[in-house]
Amino acid sequence: MRRIVLALCLLAGGLLIGTRPASADVTGPPVLNAPVFNDPTADSGVAGVPSERQSAVMDQLIRLIKAVPAGGEIRFVMHEFAPGHRSSEVADALIAAHGRGVQVKVILDSLENGVNDAVTTTLRAALGSSESAGSWVIRCEYPDESAVDRGCIARNYMHSKFALFSSIVVNGTSQANVVFQTSSNLSDWYLYNSFNDAYTFTDATVYNAYRTYFADLQSGRRKAVNPGYYWTTPTGTTNRATFMPRLVTDPDPIVSILKLIECSYRDTDGVTRQTDIRMALTAFNKNRVAIANELVRLRGENCWIDIVYYENATGATSKNVDDTIRQTLAKTVNGRTIQVTPCRFRVGTRDVVTHNKVMMIDGFYDDDITPRVYTGSANFTYMENSDDSFVRISGRGIHSQYLSWFYGLRSACQT
Repeated sequence: MRRIVLALCLLAGGLLIGTRPASADVTGPPVLNAPVFNDPTADSGVAGVPSERQSAVMDQLIRLIKAVPAGGEIRFVMHEFAPGHRSSEVADALIAAHGRGVQVKVILDSLENGVNDAVTTTLRAALGSSESAGSWVIRCEYPDESAVDRGCIARNYMHSKFALFSSIVVNGTSQANVVFQTSSNLSDWYLYNSFNDAYTFTDATVYNAYRTYFADLQSGRRKAVNPGYYWTTPTGTTNRATFMPRLVTDPDPIVSILKLIECSYRDTDGVTRQTDIRMALTAFNKNRVAIANELVRLRGENCWIDIVYYENATGATSKNVDDTIRQTLAKTVNGRTIQVTPCRFRVGTRDVVTHNKVMMIDGFYDDDITPRVYTGSANFTYMENSDDSFVRISGRGIHSQYLSWFYGLRSACQT
C-alpha cells in the first residue's frame, strides 16, 4: 500500500517518469548550521519552473554538492529519487562532482513501483555500481531485487534522506564534516505538493556517526534484517543523531523524550511559564499510540500541545494519521484538549500537505529549559519497518526559526 500511495502522489504532482526537464542554474552558497524550508504554494508563474521558495530544500542540496572540491567525498542516501524540475539537477550535480574528482557514493531504496529506476540508471552509467571503486550507486535489495523486499537494515524499506560532505568550500573558506538531513524526497511532488525542511550543520562527532550509519546501510543489505539496530550519538552537545529501526518491544524514543518534560517551570527571570510542544507530522498510527497518550497526559498537566498533520484526500482508503491516533488526540483531560490542524488544501488544481517530521520543545526538559528541535525522516509508525534517521538540535536560535516556520505552516493549513 505504501508504494501504491507513493505512485499516486507522484502522478498528482505532475511527474512524468522518463522526461528530462530543462536545466536550472542553481548558484550561490549553501547555508550552514541553519534550516531551510520550502514553500509549495509560492508558484513562479511559469509552468514547469519552480520558484526559489518551492525548490529551497533541493537547491540547498545542489549548492552543497557543487561546493565539494576535488578529492572530497559525498555520501548520499535517499528513499525516493525520480526525474523532475529540480531533482534531475541533483543527479546532474552528483555526476558533475564525480567528474571533477569527488568520490560519490549513493544508496537508494529499491522501490517496487519503479520510481527510482530512471535516476538509478542515469547514476550507474556515470558512477558505476562496483563498491570497490571510488564512486558508485547501490540499492538496498541485494542481490536480486525481484526476489527481495526489505530495507538495507530494516524489515520493509529504506526511508532515510541525508547527505554527508567531507568538506565544502563556502565563500573561499573550507568547512569539514557537513551533514544535510531532510524530510524531503526528490521528485516534483516535493516541490509543488508538500512542505519540507532540511537542516545542514557541521559537527565532527555526528558526521562520523552518520558515516557509520551509511556503512551499516551499505553492508546491512548482505545480512539478515536487524530490527533492533537503533542507536544514538552522545548527549550534551548541540546536535544529537538517532538511527533506526528499533524493536517495538523496546522503549519508544519519542515517548522517552516526552516523559522527561514538565509543564510548569520558571524561566531565567524567575517567571513561571508553561512548556510548549509543537509537531508537524506526515504519518502517525496506532503502533505509536503511546506517543499520543503521553501528549494527552501532558496537555492535561497544562503543557501547550499544537499538532499539524498530513490529511488524506476525501475518500482515501487509508489514513496517514489513523483513527486510533485521531481519537486519542481528541481526548479532553482536566478540561484541556490538544490543538490539532489537519493539513490539506488546494492551490490552483493541486493539493498541498505537510510532509515534515518535526517535533519542537520549548520549556522544561530533563532538568534544563533549552529549546529543542527534532527533525529528519522518521514518521511515528512501526519502528521495525524502516531505516530512518533524525537529529535533535538544541538552542533558542534554531528553535526560533522553526517556530516562525511552524506558525506559517499552521496558518496555511488552516485555510
